[in-house]
Amino acid sequence: MSVGTRRARSGARRAVVVATAAALLAGCADFSGSEAAPFTGPPTGQVTTTKRPTTPSQKPKFPGPCVDMDRAVTATCLDTPTTIIPTDTAEHSIVAQRNGLITYTTTDQPSREMLRLDVDTSGDGGLSSIALSPTYDEDRLIFALISTPTDNRVVRVTQGDAPKVIFTGIPKGRTGNMGSLLWTRQGLVVASGNAGDPAAAADPNSLAGKVFLLEGHGPNQPATARVLANNGGVRSSLCQQWGESNAPLYVADDNGRSGDTLRVVYPARPAETVWTWADRPGALGCGVAGDWVGVSQRGADNVYWIKLKPGSATAEQDPIRMNVEQGRTFGSFGRIGGGSDPKTVLAGTVNKAVGTPSPTDDRVVLLTPPDPASNGEGPD
Repeated sequence: MSVGTRRARSGARRAVVVATAAALLAGCADFSGSEAAPFTGPPTGQVTTTKRPTTPSQKPKFPGPCVDMDRAVTATCLDTPTTIIPTDTAEHSIVAQRNGLITYTTTDQPSREMLRLDVDTSGDGGLSSIALSPTYDEDRLIFALISTPTDNRVVRVTQGDAPKVIFTGIPKGRTGNMGSLLWTRQGLVVASGNAGDPAAAADPNSLAGKVFLLEGHGPNQPATARVLANNGGVRSSLCQQWGESNAPLYVADDNGRSGDTLRVVYPARPAETVWTWADRPGALGCGVAGDWVGVSQRGADNVYWIKLKPGSATAEQDPIRMNVEQGRTFGSFGRIGGGSDPKTVLAGTVNKAVGTPSPTDDRVVLLTPPDPASNGEGPD
């Protein structure tokens, strides 16, 4: 892997707002008859959080269908995970899949369906991302970034109810539809793909290839978009330290011929580049674990970890490729979610779409950044 420039400054004061899941009633949702709904975001100064998930209990695993005996595997038999949200332990997560299914997953039981959204999976579209409401414990609302036959849009839904449209008109193309959602203290942030048009990503009048904040005020005013960064790639993925109140917000982009990037996004000034990959390995997702940011890229076990200087968003050294012990492989990783503690992440495989799937793919795998005591090598 060749690497390019790196530069970043500390400072994005951002807070991810995360809540745990409890209700597991199966549901089915479509968009027939749904109308645009006003969007207000969380009340000013009111943030609902829950305790950080604990580490896995290390309960014994027993062979069976959809049981992966690898201790790092926390969920199995999925179909292209696009968002992974840990709940009470690393063994329990809410996982969105590109086909529109949202499931509650555990290591020792079959996944349970929570919702099924009607999405258009043509090209690289589908259910790109979900984010739980900041007050999910009370309202059970899930926000979703989806593809329809005409556009990409944000909806909100709860079990047993029809989705309500929050924001429409995000450009859709034959490619470039994979975006990302993340709640921050400022509100719900959206990263959109470039709809297959790099020129649109640079156009201030288009929402293709943008990172933008959804803002809304009052019961009769729908959400509006405030652009935070442009020049996004074919696919864009947001990430932030799980549960931290003042963490920088990052976006990883697959920018095709112009090279891949990891940038830090600020509320009121231009985004800055943390790292670029001139050889265009194809960034698929990113996740933050303490002072490390992991970026998944095309190819088997391709997660590159970027060490940040303590207390800043500046890269301290060249990226380190994840080290996997001989004879052990997880295949291709895509999106990366929060981990069970500040120094882990949960990564979803995409082997059904781009690799050679194992009997238990697609999987969610617990990853840790490189151990400084192992001479810079990645995790086993």
